[in-house]
Formats: sequence, structure tokens, C-alpha cells
Amino acid sequence: MVRSMTGFGRGVTTTDQLQLTVEIRSVNHRFLEISTRFPKEWTEAEVFAKKVLSTKVSRGKLDVSVYVKELEPLGQTVKINWNLVNTYKEARDELRKQVPLDEKWSMSEILQLDQALILEMKQVSKEEILNAVKVAVEEAAQVLIQMRQREGQELLETILGFKKALEEQIVIIKEVSQQAVEKYRDKLIERIKEISQADYLEDRLLTEVAIFAEKADIAEELDRLASHLKQLDETLQEDTSIGRKLDFLMQEIHREINTIGSKNQSVDAANAVVQAKAIIEKMREQVQNIE
Repeated sequence: MVRSMTGFGRGVTTTDQLQLTVEIRSVNHRFLEISTRFPKEWTEAEVFAKKVLSTKVSRGKLDVSVYVKELEPLGQTVKINWNLVNTYKEARDELRKQVPLDEKWSMSEILQLDQALILEMKQVSKEEILNAVKVAVEEAAQVLIQMRQREGQELLETILGFKKALEEQIVIIKEVSQQAVEKYRDKLIERIKEISQADYLEDRLLTEVAIFAEKADIAEELDRLASHLKQLDETLQEDTSIGRKLDFLMQEIHREINTIGSKNQSVDAANAVVQAKAIIEKMREQVQNIE
């Protein structure tokens, strides 16, 4: 199935504490490149998301954004660093032996002790984050792929239309190339009559026409074109990433048309070759959009 490399997908999931939204934007790229914007503390989930997407998409530049909304306050807790407080207490008791200090501590004095009280935010578990990311990424990827498939169908129809137009030009090239030998033969007869004796006319004519026919022969190029166009049809039906293969086929088709153009000996064939090259260029532009 033909898939475009451009598209957009969104996936949303909720947990007891969070609503997670993942958005994926995709554009053309020679290879697969995934850029992500996750909360900085979600590194593991970010790596996981890239792995999931790499199994679903083969080519394109993907920009992945994650938006997190708290459904309820996560809350805060205060913990006492008892080891540190006891260490301070021992040091204070030693100091009180030499310096007159109050035996009792005031709360303000305790609060001034560095790191004695630790403020902690309630954390969402790693498992909850990974599960939420997995669900949202897979949903967004599915929507993205569906959009790429719809656009791919439009690309397929466009390419097939160009292919039909190209085949029409190839038919013209084939017809006029066959006529070119006959036209050359007629012109050659007139020239040889002017400069040669009648006894040698037929031999010289046959030789000159044979040389011309060999130089202008495009049968091999036409056969290869037919083969490439058949491969094009087959490739468009494959259910894999076909963009690079199509690009290669277009290069080969263009090469054969160029060769035919260099062998061309008629104005009609030249016009058909120019038209064919223009069609091929349009096809290549469309192929650049295919995954």
C-alpha cells in the first residue's frame, strides 16, 4: 500500500493522576528521523516512545510532542533528615560544653539547619508513565498512519495518471522511430542519385540505411522501459516501504528516455521525448513524498 510521508496524529490517555496527550507531525525525509519533546525527567519514556514509532514507520521526519495535565494535585510531603539532625545535635552538645547555649532548641533554629527538613513532591510511578506513553503513542501513530495512507492513495492515483501519459508518449516515440528509417531511406535515394552511378545505387543505399538503422535503433531502450514500467506497477502494489525503490525506478526510466533522445532523428520524436521527460519529472516529485 502506498503511504505518504506527511501526516498528523494525536493520542490521548488518562491515569488516576494525569492526562497525557501525544501529537506527531510527519514530513518528508530520506530516512527515519524522530525528534521528541518530553518532560526532562521522562527520559526512559522518551526512549521507549522512539522505539515504538520505529516499528510502525519506516521513513519521514517525525516531531513528537507530549503534553501533561495533572488531574489532581500531586501534593507535597516534608521528611526529617534524622541522621543530619542527630549529627547537628551531637555537635551542639559538644559546643555547649565550651559555650553557654540554651539546652532546648527553638523551631527557628532547627529550620535553619541546612537539609534538616526535606520537601518532597509526590511522584507518579515509572510504570504508570510508561503505560500511559505507550497507549498515547500507539493511538497517535495509528491516526498518523491512517492519514498517510489516505494521502498515499491520492499519490497513487496521481502517479498512475502520469504513467498513462508517459506510455502515450512512448507509443508516439516508437511509431515515429520506425518511420524515421523510411524517411531517411527516401532522402538517401535522392542524394545518391545525384552523386552515384545507378549500378552502385542499391548496394550503397542498403549500406547507408543499415548504418542509420543501427544507430537509430531504440528497441533495447523500449524493452527496458517496458520492464521498468511493469516493475513500477508491481512496486506500487507492495505492502512495504517503497519510496526509495520507486525513486530508483524513476532514475532508470529517465535514463532510457535520455538515451532515446540522443538517438532521435526526427522532430516528432524529439517533441515526444521532451514531453516524456516533463512527465517523468512530475512523477519523481510525487515519488519523493512516498514512504
